[in-house]
Amino acid sequence: MLLSNPLLSDLNIGINIPNKSLSYWHQVNRLGVLTNNPSISFSLIRKKESLEFALKSIIYNNKWNKSLIQIGYLSKKINDYELKIGRWNEKLTSESILSTGSLIRGNNTIPIPQITFLLPNYKKIQMLKTQFFIKGGYSHGWLSKGSYIKAPFLHEKYFYLKKQFNNQVELEVGIFHEAIWGGQTIEYGLQPQKFSDYLRVVFGQSASKDAYLGEQINVLGDHLGIWDVAITKTYDSKQYKFYFQHPFEDKSGAFQYFFDEVKQFKIPKNSFDGLVGFELNHKDRKLFSTLVYEYLNTMHQSGSLSASKSDSTYGRDNYFNHYIYQSGWTYKNKIIGNPLFSVGNSKSKNQIYIINNRIKSHHIGVSGYLKSNLRYKILLTKSKNYGTYDDRENFTGNEKKYQFYNGLNQTSALFQFDFIQFMKKIDIQISYAIDRGSFLKDSDGFQLSINYNFSNLSYSQ
Repeated sequence: MLLSNPLLSDLNIGINIPNKSLSYWHQVNRLGVLTNNPSISFSLIRKKESLEFALKSIIYNNKWNKSLIQIGYLSKKINDYELKIGRWNEKLTSESILSTGSLIRGNNTIPIPQITFLLPNYKKIQMLKTQFFIKGGYSHGWLSKGSYIKAPFLHEKYFYLKKQFNNQVELEVGIFHEAIWGGQTIEYGLQPQKFSDYLRVVFGQSASKDAYLGEQINVLGDHLGIWDVAITKTYDSKQYKFYFQHPFEDKSGAFQYFFDEVKQFKIPKNSFDGLVGFELNHKDRKLFSTLVYEYLNTMHQSGSLSASKSDSTYGRDNYFNHYIYQSGWTYKNKIIGNPLFSVGNSKSKNQIYIINNRIKSHHIGVSGYLKSNLRYKILLTKSKNYGTYDDRENFTGNEKKYQFYNGLNQTSALFQFDFIQFMKKIDIQISYAIDRGSFLKDSDGFQLSINYNFSNLSYSQ
């Protein structure tokens, strides 16, 4: 609805009625919403010149007495830049919209509250008579208390560089740096959180003498990130895209191990843990509008500590876990990145953490239009899951009795249909998801979502 003043208001109400059984693709990459009960969501967005305000709230469970503010932010545009405060969802990395998810910042959790200064869109710059484009962001965030005594902080920064060739080919290279710091843990107590400690976190420096010894030897806080590379070619109405995301937990994973392999005249195949994707997009509404294939392999992790020195002098990066911040790269008990990295607990640890980060998976996604107002989406994911190096090598008793010792196979699929403007201003979504394998519990179920648009905006767009 366009109001008489210059503000744009959008209010959406959605009703979701799932089956008793909640399958993998019915619970992941949904911005933290996970419920077997009916739910209603309300959305509001207002814009005026350089200011923007948005709010999305969800009410759920059988008694309708639980609510969640999923989105809530205020932003101010300053020329090409933007200052943003609150919770919001924004696609920052290069993966397909049909992907299993970004390795660093995806849609699996409710957004983390942050204050961010960013350059949201690519800005043209000139370097040595060559034209490039840049974008990036710098953030301070607040993580949840969870199993900690005091909640830690989040430091985030990212930078992307893009080069265009002949107006048809684009090369994008980006790097994300994330750090969990401060707060207070049960085992290690109050962590350094003065301004001088913040600067150490920002620049990846070791801790002062009053910090835990391990932080003095390495760096202060839990540091992690990804390299994100994408090549896109546009041809008429088609767009082809290759993307690769490589996770790292330290300098060896980010730089050193790759160059050490090159110096030894080795093909640096062990340096390339990560997510590889190929995507084909049609700009028109076709039967096959988007097709994607992804391969994920995070088996090496700079090698196991039990490996020989010639094989790896680093080892056991243990993606998304940390010895002080033992809940790892999670928020509200969910992985912040790709949900194939499974969250759980064990007998030896009385809290949630990433129990599975050594994964091989194949994923196919297809979407398109059966009719002009009937869109479909199919996702098929097949994975083999090997747990973690730490849990395997620290397993009490016979290592071969470790749950993930030989790898656990898992297959999950989603079939979704969107009826756009089924009736005037009403969209309907029907989906069916199924799980089969030895990792997750076998399940299947239907979900129904009805959305009424009070404005000219469609949630399906």
